[in-house]
Amino acid sequence: MKSAIELAMERAGGGEKKLSDDQKNEIAELRSKDKAKRAQEEIMFKEKTASLPAGPEREELERIYAIDIAKIEADTESEIEKVRKG
Repeated sequence: MKSAIELAMERAGGGEKKLSDDQKNEIAELRSKDKAKRAQEEIMFKEKTASLPAGPEREELERIYAIDIAKIEADTESEIEKVRKG
C-alpha cells in the first residue's frame, strides 16, 4: 500500500529514481568530506574566538563562520544533486 505522498509524487512525475551502488558510495564520500570540512571550520573558528570577549569582532567572526558553513553545505548539496542526476 502506497502512502498519499508516494501517490502524489507518482502523479506529478516526481518519483525519485533508484541510485546505483556507485552513486551511493560517491554521495557517502561527499557527505564524509562535508563533515570533515565543517569540523575544520569549527576548529579554526574556536581557535580564533577562544580568547575574544563578546563584541563586534567576535560577532563578525561568527557571521563569517555561518557563511562558510552555509557555503560548504550548499556546495555539498550541489555535488550530491549532480551525482543523483547521473
